[in-house]
Amino acid sequence: MANYLLVEPHEHTRKTLARLLTKEGEIIFEATEATDAIEILESSDIDVVITELRLPHTDGVELLSYVKKNFPLIHQIVLTDYTHTHTLIAAVNYGNIKRIMTKPMKIDEYVIRIIKDVGQQAINMKTNKYRVADVLTEFLDDLGHTYCLFYENGDLVSSENLVVPFGFGETDELKRFVIPTQYGDFILYQPRDRSSQTYG
Repeated sequence: MANYLLVEPHEHTRKTLARLLTKEGEIIFEATEATDAIEILESSDIDVVITELRLPHTDGVELLSYVKKNFPLIHQIVLTDYTHTHTLIAAVNYGNIKRIMTKPMKIDEYVIRIIKDVGQQAINMKTNKYRVADVLTEFLDDLGHTYCLFYENGDLVSSENLVVPFGFGETDELKRFVIPTQYGDFILYQPRDRSSQTYG
């Protein structure tokens, strides 16, 4: 079961997808424009964004780019009747798109199965990310060093005798490391003298 955000100004398409996915046991959030979508993204644990490229007040490509930058593990599905190649290329380049579905389309069991498959992929990705976080925490704890570890979006993973605001730069007293993984980066802070300290 995944959490889906449907960003679709056309009520019939949005309500049909919401009804069929809910019937399958999925959790659905709805928005008609990018501003509402961003509010939901900031307050809810979304796994998949399904969005139209033609949105009121903004371009769907901008929303895709925002999601990729701020929520890199969220998978994206694009619904569109755009035929302009450059727009679709921009969407692919700026987003984390797993499927592009062209309109008009028949929303049937096949479409729902594709969407659910993307949802399961997103859940698997997040599960693996949390496992990596657990492994890193265990490793750092075993070393017995002072540290502060963050996910790349600024959420705290774990810490030991060190308080650092996310985004704090490296200093003469503080080292900052980026740990890249296939599930996103982790940001590690350690004092150079390994003592218990508070920064910021």
